[in-house]
Amino acid sequence: MKKILFSVIAAGMFAFGLTSCNPVDSDDHSLGGSPVNTSALSISANVSADETGQNNVVTVTNSSQAQSGVRYYISLDGKSLIETAAGNSITQIVKKKGDYTAQLYAFSACDQQMITTSYSIAENWKDPDAADEPEGWMGFTAGTNLLADWQPDYNHWFSPSDWSGGLNPNIEGNLTDGLNFTIPAGTGGDQWQAQVHIEHNGPALSAGKNYDFSIVIISPVGGVKATVKPQMEGDDNTFFTDAQYPLHEGLNTIALSNKAGFDGPFKIALDFAGAPAGAEFTVKRAYLTEHDDANIAPFDYNDSKNLLKDQPFGADFRFWFADGGWGQIADPEHEGDSPAMFSLTIPSGMGGDQWQGQVHIPFDNVKLSAGKKYNFSIVVLADNNVPGLTVKPQDDADDNTFLSADRHAVAANVPTAIVFTDRNGFDGKFRLCLDFGGTPAGTHVNIIGMYLAEQ
Repeated sequence: MKKILFSVIAAGMFAFGLTSCNPVDSDDHSLGGSPVNTSALSISANVSADETGQNNVVTVTNSSQAQSGVRYYISLDGKSLIETAAGNSITQIVKKKGDYTAQLYAFSACDQQMITTSYSIAENWKDPDAADEPEGWMGFTAGTNLLADWQPDYNHWFSPSDWSGGLNPNIEGNLTDGLNFTIPAGTGGDQWQAQVHIEHNGPALSAGKNYDFSIVIISPVGGVKATVKPQMEGDDNTFFTDAQYPLHEGLNTIALSNKAGFDGPFKIALDFAGAPAGAEFTVKRAYLTEHDDANIAPFDYNDSKNLLKDQPFGADFRFWFADGGWGQIADPEHEGDSPAMFSLTIPSGMGGDQWQGQVHIPFDNVKLSAGKKYNFSIVVLADNNVPGLTVKPQDDADDNTFLSADRHAVAANVPTAIVFTDRNGFDGKFRLCLDFGGTPAGTHVNIIGMYLAEQ
């Protein structure tokens, strides 16, 4: 790349006559000009905060001395060049965390030199004008994300129903902050007529290992499907899955656990054929890791099998919060009061022991059977660490009959799935009991997507 850049700039300088003497006028057949004085070259980079307080602004300064017949160029990406005179600077927002290098190129008619400087960005930049991220489970978090530093290319192939191709979804953004695109008018309805490819530079996987994968799709409409195909680049017949997933409006998280790996580079192929023209989709939060037993996906609240979907809280919906001496205190502030989203704020004075922060949510219209097996899940999102959340799906009339009564640690600001599968049912009305004993006062907690269904 360095040689290519030198050649391009040098050719341009000669084309514009940037030489200090004419070799035709002399027996000296050099190109003329003077060598670049390398001791006069200097470049610096400074990282600072933008108006939102995010330290993602980099200013790269050409602090070299001016030299006769020498032109300076700065590159921030190793590809493009910006002419920058001595003493001048370039400032831009760097959106992705990581270590970076900026280059300063100095060209005279007969010489070329380059020096570099390095800088680091500690956190990804967040657009302050972006819409709030939908509430809900955003994918796996256990293990090491092999895609954390992935810098893929974003390609597409959208076609009318005659498979002629040529339609443009206007892809913008990236997989970290959100890859956005719009279904073009005239897009066909057959699978693979609306392809998005996230590819190149992907991590190399191994056939002897298993992997967990998740990705978020934010859809403006329901009733459509997306094909999600995590695969080997260069081999369309080797993949984790190529299934079509039904999407509902809003947040959709597709998760695959314990999938056999392959010997080759990783890419993601997606297809949105059948979505209406003008629909704007966002794809983000891709996560890939070697299999970790802690990576468990919740069930889909919108699944037609969910017995709790759209069910009201029962007449005996109540709280019982106590101080350290087991004296009852005031109920917490709460809102939502729905299995789709229920929120509360932990009150001051609550004790630290289990069962000193109880929430009882009966469902008067939901009854289980002892002869059946059930699956259950919720997603918990809290703005402080919750050291021990008791989740007890139980018989409304018998505290000793339940699907589980385990305590679960919930990390701050991490949507956490709590999942129970293949649990024995009971003959009786269903109640969900939660306990927040030990959670810091003022913690805001969302309970999202309550799910209960026959196995």
